[in-house]
Amino acid sequence: MLLGVSMLAALTGFAGTAIAYLMPRRGKAGAGAALSGRAGVLRVEDIDDGQGTVARGGSGKILVIRQGTDLIGLHATCTHLGCTVAWNGETGQVECPCHGARFDLRGQVLSGPAREPLQQVTLVATERGIELAS
Repeated sequence: MLLGVSMLAALTGFAGTAIAYLMPRRGKAGAGAALSGRAGVLRVEDIDDGQGTVARGGSGKILVIRQGTDLIGLHATCTHLGCTVAWNGETGQVECPCHGARFDLRGQVLSGPAREPLQQVTLVATERGIELAS
């Protein structure tokens, strides 16, 4: 009897996990939702020209770099071992603090150990803040 209950609980947990994986929630955290910075909703004026910051959005951590009136967005997870990358305004490169990988503004690898580029993200500035484009 106890074995049957344990087995049922394990199968229910597995089924719930599988369903959550196969049918992700769609909500306000996806495209069209404002990115969150350290102090709440991230706005263009929160980022100085030539600077960058890591924000959170529906697709995880996003590196937002401001170049004049342009906003450049890259997934902020290094493709080497998953550390969070950062913008270095002095060198004009995206750098991984863990193992020294460097990327350009398009996410292309400049030096390893990373071999894969960072994924680009299209950003749009709205009155609600900086958002992921749909």
